[in-house]
Amino acid sequence: MKAKYFLSGLFFALGALLMTSCDSDRDDNPILDLSNMTNEFVLNTPAYAAQLTDLATSNDVKFTWSQPNYGITLATTYAFQVSLEETFKDAVLDANGNETTPANYQELPGSFQTVTGALSAAAINRAIVALAGWEEESQVPASMPIYFRCKATLADAVIPAVFSNVVKINVVPSFKVTSSYEEFVYAIGDDSGWATVHPLRSAVEDDAFTGVYTGFAFLNTKFKFRSHEDSWDAPDWGAGDEEGKLAAQAGDITVSSPGFYKMEMSLVDLTYKLTPIASIGVIGPAQAGGWNDDTDMTYNAETGAWEVEMELAADELKFRANDDWGINWGGDIDNLTQDGANIAIGAAGKYKIQLYITYEGGHKAVFTKL
Repeated sequence: MKAKYFLSGLFFALGALLMTSCDSDRDDNPILDLSNMTNEFVLNTPAYAAQLTDLATSNDVKFTWSQPNYGITLATTYAFQVSLEETFKDAVLDANGNETTPANYQELPGSFQTVTGALSAAAINRAIVALAGWEEESQVPASMPIYFRCKATLADAVIPAVFSNVVKINVVPSFKVTSSYEEFVYAIGDDSGWATVHPLRSAVEDDAFTGVYTGFAFLNTKFKFRSHEDSWDAPDWGAGDEEGKLAAQAGDITVSSPGFYKMEMSLVDLTYKLTPIASIGVIGPAQAGGWNDDTDMTYNAETGAWEVEMELAADELKFRANDDWGINWGGDIDNLTQDGANIAIGAAGKYKIQLYITYEGGHKAVFTKL
């Protein structure tokens, strides 16, 4: 008897209805026939495999692969595992489910939904350091082989994961990698008809970009992140297999409700977070509410600014979001920063205030005396 999975029409729309059977192979009920699928699918050996890849100076390590032969074309999610040994061994558990021997591999962060992808060199190096158990730089070899395999999974866990062949590449590891992330990534979506990008800027640590990005923008119903300001050259990132997860060259990310958002995105673990900015207000003794009550501003989609016309005293003020101090801006009005200093108003009067919130280093406010 062949092992076959019968897929209802709902598989293609909303999910999978999986059954096993020996008969009734109907044309209106597509069949997933694993008996015709090889135990492995092909992870291609890259041209650079025999060369040395320096993980401290490389951005990423690129691979291509083929889709498993499921008998029909199915949406598949791919993840990568790395090991110091050619044979991948799963963790050993005792009768109570406690791990007695750890797996000899690590699964790298992120996933892909196409048959090509780039793995973070920094993430690979962190996995190598953890697997090797190095505790000081003198333990790190000048070069070493490491091994990769690709894991393919479908949305329904009834069907087991399928693993590719193992591919070896040669690397120069580092005890501490200074990652070479770019300073910016860019969000782009249907708020502008996919025409205008919104920059997110990386945080900096030890004079290096961390790969954790933050920016602010109005989002409509869907968007993606991409690596280039003016092109779709790979990589770009879309919705992963669960909320808050990203995948390379994947589908659009859905926005729950149109509005202004704080966007946080990490290339370290391929995650994102959207925080709604329901309001931005002026607060401080330069306005009527003092430090207790904000004067709310209004977002102007045409100018891209939060705006208000109001009377100001010759005193101090700041800006904050959502009537809370968790997100606030102050300091130099041409370069406002999170938790910046109070802003001094030199002369009392009526002002039009325009606040442009984009990314750290790009925030600014314009005060026009009326």
